[in-house]
Amino acid sequence: MSSPAPARSDRLDLLLTHAWFLVDDPHEQELCRPFPPLGLQYLVAWLRHQGWGAVDWFDTSFQPGVQALHEHIATTDPRVVGLYGHTITRPLARGVVERLRAEGRRVVAGGPDPVQYLDEYLGFGVEVVVIGEGEQTLTALMEHLREHGWTWRWDRLRAIPGIAFRDPEGQLVRTAPRELIRPLDRVPWPHRERRDLQAYLDTWRQRHGETALSMVTSRGCPFHCSWCSKQVYGDTYRRRSIEDVLGELQDVKERFDPDQIWFADDLFTINRRWVHRFGQQVRARGLQTPFYLVGRPGSFDPALCATLRQAGCYRVYLSAESGSQAVLDAMHKDGTVGQIRRAARLLHAHGIEVGVFVMLGYPGETPAQVDATLAMLHDIRPEVVLLSVAHPMKGTPFYDQVADRIERPPGWERDNGGRLAFRMDQPRRYYERAVRWMLAETELVRQLHAGRIDGRALGLLGRSLVYRAGMQTALWRGGGGAGPQG
Repeated sequence: MSSPAPARSDRLDLLLTHAWFLVDDPHEQELCRPFPPLGLQYLVAWLRHQGWGAVDWFDTSFQPGVQALHEHIATTDPRVVGLYGHTITRPLARGVVERLRAEGRRVVAGGPDPVQYLDEYLGFGVEVVVIGEGEQTLTALMEHLREHGWTWRWDRLRAIPGIAFRDPEGQLVRTAPRELIRPLDRVPWPHRERRDLQAYLDTWRQRHGETALSMVTSRGCPFHCSWCSKQVYGDTYRRRSIEDVLGELQDVKERFDPDQIWFADDLFTINRRWVHRFGQQVRARGLQTPFYLVGRPGSFDPALCATLRQAGCYRVYLSAESGSQAVLDAMHKDGTVGQIRRAARLLHAHGIEVGVFVMLGYPGETPAQVDATLAMLHDIRPEVVLLSVAHPMKGTPFYDQVADRIERPPGWERDNGGRLAFRMDQPRRYYERAVRWMLAETELVRQLHAGRIDGRALGLLGRSLVYRAGMQTALWRGGGGAGPQG
């Protein structure tokens, strides 16, 4: 369902923002596939549906720097600023919050990072942290502030579920968890306006010759991958009705006409029956639109692949992570290398491109298991490989596993974008070279299978050999060995 138009006032009651700037993120500049922050759009839609007209969000993504955010705040003069906190935005958030508090504004924060780092966020000026799903809790906080003249009544805040704060004595208070929204169809569609989305559409078109927008059909994940943060939705899984999803899809197509849709669910394919009904209704209503998604390898069978392709799916990203079963088991992935290989074969057989997520450097991974991952990639021949080097997030079993190996050198938040590093089993230089080696090798194999044996292929071969030699040198200098195979 869509939300009613806001009744704007001269002064905002609430401004939501995320303090992420594309100009400060070299990795995202290289990919250049940005999407609007759906979380903020959902919050605005919910609050306006609840009658809060003087609520808006400010997108910093394409702004030149943090001063643009402060200028917008000065213009809209919000009583309350809500900050979505993420690992990479934490270093910048401190200065933003300190300035907001100096201006006398109320400041709340939400998202996974503030929950993991409560002491830090509350320490640099955030007054209340929203824990978990934000719509109902943020509404309750706004009602509390309005009722009490835009000041906090700390004794009464204890009755609001799903928050954390420090009382006047400095004691940390964490209230009872809030029940999640059921059914999800109660949540209005994200607040999308052309003024908010035009920069995204233009950026995509200029860089890739096409446009894209994102949607979600569900919230949460019931699986227990050890490195995954679940600070917002926990271990739950809730799905919207097909009618609600298709209504939003039709609205997005009619208003913005994107060339493709990114379904950003953690588990789009987990319920085969839902996917089959979705595909049938998409075709019946003539809503076929090119789309791509993430899927668990074990969920694919021939019928599901056929349904997805007929509905418009052109690429599936498999949450593979490793070509070693021992590493998958250590991650508690609840899946097998055989399922990854089978899913890739089925998807390719139905004309669907394959993307894979791969993580290197998980504790216990040996060089032989890194080699096994590349062997798997050569076998499944994905069109896209997204590689990362393991880094622990606070609040996860992975973090607890390596807590005594966490490294926080001076300036680590600024230099690493807030990401934690740990003493890895092999030298870090080994993994850095391994990432480049895998990318060069997989691209070389794609070139060879396409029959393109040219200067570029020879260049890829040269780089692959250099990176492989760099891996071996890093092992030799670091004293690493091949270890047992997996």
